[in-house]
Amino acid sequence: EGDHRRDGAFTIFYMGINVGAFLSGIVVGSVVAAYDGNFQAGFICAGIGMIVSLIIQFFFAQKLLGDIGTVPAAKLEQSKNEAKGEVRKEPLTQVERDRIKVIMVMGLFTIIFWAGFEQAGGLMNLFTNDFTDRMIGSWEVPTTWFQSLNAMFIVLFAPVIASIWVKLGKNEPNSPVKFALGLFFLAIGFLFMIGAVLEMGGDASVKSSMWWLVGAYFFHTMGELCLSPIGLSMVTKLAPLRIASLMMGAWFLFIAAANKIGGLVGSLIGHGGAVEEQLANAMAIFAGIAITAVISGIILYLMSDKLVDWMHGAESKHDSEEQALEEEIAVTAEHEAIKR
Repeated sequence: EGDHRRDGAFTIFYMGINVGAFLSGIVVGSVVAAYDGNFQAGFICAGIGMIVSLIIQFFFAQKLLGDIGTVPAAKLEQSKNEAKGEVRKEPLTQVERDRIKVIMVMGLFTIIFWAGFEQAGGLMNLFTNDFTDRMIGSWEVPTTWFQSLNAMFIVLFAPVIASIWVKLGKNEPNSPVKFALGLFFLAIGFLFMIGAVLEMGGDASVKSSMWWLVGAYFFHTMGELCLSPIGLSMVTKLAPLRIASLMMGAWFLFIAAANKIGGLVGSLIGHGGAVEEQLANAMAIFAGIAITAVISGIILYLMSDKLVDWMHGAESKHDSEEQALEEEIAVTAEHEAIKR
């Protein structure tokens, strides 16, 4: 608790997830192409991968992880409090309520980020397929392979970002500032997509360079590394242990809402219309997301000090548990005095 290396640790954890994500797009895309577009073959690959993962977990989880996580952290905390004779008279303290407010506020900004980021699997994927020159010599790069760029960049750069956070030590940016950086990187990525549309000049016979897409995916990945693992880490820092799982579930509900909004935004490109109209719509969507991300990043940056105050030291290492408890008692007493 209070260890500044937590954000870096979550970033490395995030890198591990994306090793599989990198391979999945290539494997599934290649298998589907080999079977003449038979999507059933792709679903079979996904099912086999899940079964293999369950087998690995069954045989190696206990050996490698021991008893970590077998007893819920909330139950351990409750047992510790009962041993000390401490019983909470109120469901949540003022400090805990303030920290939950931070999670809720940051959740709103994470919706904005993911609604833009998830265009990768929708609008950007359609743009790749229809309007991008994917030829390398006489070989055409499969559209699905571009979905692996994000995962590849995460695997390559997650250790770099994690080491930067750790090396900064006390100068490491707080979570709201990292989120703001993520939104700015998202905007830069969509500037590349705007460049791809401008290169075509509204002419359907002209294809944009695939390097615009590579640049967009790169900056979107940098934004993801500044936001997604940091968000997971932040929830574990701020959520009271007895409702930590609930708050993590709420965090993923924000991401679910973002996916829904992202789908609605991407659908605005239209289907079956003139190519020129589709390109104009794509330009408007890319520019709109970029502008929204920049404005949101600025607002979040300006709010960062207040949000850090509401964290009540959750991102700074306390000298002792007693100091953290004293702070909580002082804040609670202050609010009670205001109520009276």
